[in-house]
Amino acid sequence: MSIKDVKKVKQDLKKLRNKINSLNYNYYVLDTPKVSDHEYDILFKKLLAIEEIFPELVTRESPSQRVGSLPLSKFESVSHKQQMLSLNNVFHLSDLNLYMERIEKKLSVSCDEIKFSAEPKLDGLAINLLYKNGVLDLAATRGDGLTGENVTKNIKTIKSIPLKLLGSSFPESIEIRGEVFISKKGFDDINSSGSLKKFANPRNAAAGSLRQLDSKVVANRPLDAFFYAVGYCSDNLSLNYHTDLIKKLSRWGFKTCDLNQQVIGQNGCEAFYNKIYLLRDDLPYEIDGIVYKVDDLNNQNILGSISRAPRWAIAHKFPAEEKLTTIDSVRFQVGRTGVLTPVASLKPIEVGGVIVSNATLHNMDEIIKKDIHVGDTVKVRRAGDVIPEIVKVVKKDDSREKIILPRKCPECNSLVKKVKGMSFAKCTGGMICPAQKKGAILHFVSKKAMDIQGIGEKLIVRLVDEGVINNISDLYKLNKNILENFVMSTATREDSGKKYEITLGEKSIRNILKSIDDRMEVKLSSFIYSLGIGEVGEVTARILSEKYQSIKNLEKASYSDIMELKDIGPVAALNICNFFKKKSNLDIISNILKSGLLLKSTDSNISNLLNKQIYVITGKLKNISRKKLEDLIIANGGIVSNSVTKKTFSLIAGLDPGSKLDKAKKLDINIMKYEELLEILKL
Repeated sequence: MSIKDVKKVKQDLKKLRNKINSLNYNYYVLDTPKVSDHEYDILFKKLLAIEEIFPELVTRESPSQRVGSLPLSKFESVSHKQQMLSLNNVFHLSDLNLYMERIEKKLSVSCDEIKFSAEPKLDGLAINLLYKNGVLDLAATRGDGLTGENVTKNIKTIKSIPLKLLGSSFPESIEIRGEVFISKKGFDDINSSGSLKKFANPRNAAAGSLRQLDSKVVANRPLDAFFYAVGYCSDNLSLNYHTDLIKKLSRWGFKTCDLNQQVIGQNGCEAFYNKIYLLRDDLPYEIDGIVYKVDDLNNQNILGSISRAPRWAIAHKFPAEEKLTTIDSVRFQVGRTGVLTPVASLKPIEVGGVIVSNATLHNMDEIIKKDIHVGDTVKVRRAGDVIPEIVKVVKKDDSREKIILPRKCPECNSLVKKVKGMSFAKCTGGMICPAQKKGAILHFVSKKAMDIQGIGEKLIVRLVDEGVINNISDLYKLNKNILENFVMSTATREDSGKKYEITLGEKSIRNILKSIDDRMEVKLSSFIYSLGIGEVGEVTARILSEKYQSIKNLEKASYSDIMELKDIGPVAALNICNFFKKKSNLDIISNILKSGLLLKSTDSNISNLLNKQIYVITGKLKNISRKKLEDLIIANGGIVSNSVTKKTFSLIAGLDPGSKLDKAKKLDINIMKYEELLEILKL
């Protein structure tokens, strides 16, 4: 075949693919078919026939590539270019009032004047799609917000998701966020199929389907998706409002919810909530609330985010399904931090498609407030349609028993103390408490922390019970002889009548030791997170790592220094300081480091041009995103903060800077344009 003929085939294929993609968009996104199913099938078969003759011309965005060939053995872990945040929830109008008051205070504008994008909250699975030059390159689940699972092959089977963006005006690289779901009808169809297991609800069905290793199986599941946000973007989209972004997503070929609406003020939000709540049962898909997003993107930047959730958005959840049952007994669970949580054992009842036999009672204040006793008939719901909780007592049994906070820890017999000013009580045993000890070790080895594989909860329980390990540093003392003797010891005790479910063969022991050895060099942020400090999640651990660069520097950090860091609040700062004041904690860290563990800062190559000075950004920026400017400051040794204080080195002011500029002037803080900073950085 001549070069001219090959060129013509390529042109014909491009036209055919574009036509099929356009028909898919009209059928699956707009719900307005342009041709009959028969006509569509003819076009699709023609595409397959040409690609079979010319396999070298098959492209990633071809409609023929929606179903992969070979099943995966496992899902690969991938990083998001920009963190996927979760949403904080409100359940009552009083909570919504408080949220609106916080926004008013931050923006210095009455909420009655603020425009919101009000959107139904789909009960599905969050997804992040990365497009490069308009072509779908990677699809990942939310995961922990920083990393998720690569489900690209499965996402390609969903025909409402474009493999190639429509039009030509799109960034070189962009992350599109949305929600994968299964309709109510699709859920009923799956559960009525005799070949598949029964799912509890549409969300479980969607999650279970998307996590199938064989994309051919996924292609037969009725998955769909709505899209509502953008993550990382290589270019400035030059948009002013979130509602404009939704329109742009639609123009690029994404399915967006037709119920989305711009509303004004809290009254507008509440009216939208009430309207959609009445429509909820008639919608073809499940929703569990409404999301309110401050529509003005500049105001979103001003409001910013905490470590895991934006301040500019909130989820207003619908009331959960409620059922009646009785409390059989109450036990107190001791958590990793020593907090005692009362848990009610219930007569099993189905709530929201799930059999519930236990419910949290939260704390003693809640028990007293609701006058809960053993033997009572209670109303139970799954809070946020997830965690079972008791709403109220509806019938008081004559023989009801009072629930009493134990004076001593049920795990270690140490004294239990109510924390002053707080609603919870804690075991004072610390690391002598088996429950706290086991919880700390389990957290340390978990995937998100040190990721030491082969050491699960059952093994940790037995290792602690047998005195083989007493804290996290003892993990680094494990060797073949210790583990072999431990297995033999448990077998001896089993002969005496005590049951131990420990089956560690030679291969398992070898794998555990290898996993420990493989993790003898880890990121400083992973190690900080693994220590289990209260309120210190992965993002906070990363912030601390970027700031202090070594565990020794962090040990010396003061409360006021930590409070200067972006997105770290007073509770977390106090917990961090108190943790490193305890000699026992410092001894454990020292023993681990003596075992040979190497901690590498993720930013060991950072420039120190900005010399740890604190910068605050305010106002609209042109030709650069706020996120990119923040990254540049951090990459050059500076610190980004949300608040102007006496310690602020410079305020970077864009257009319409607001109250931060006034405060900076009062404090006589240096004010510069972002272009001036780029000149300093020689960019």
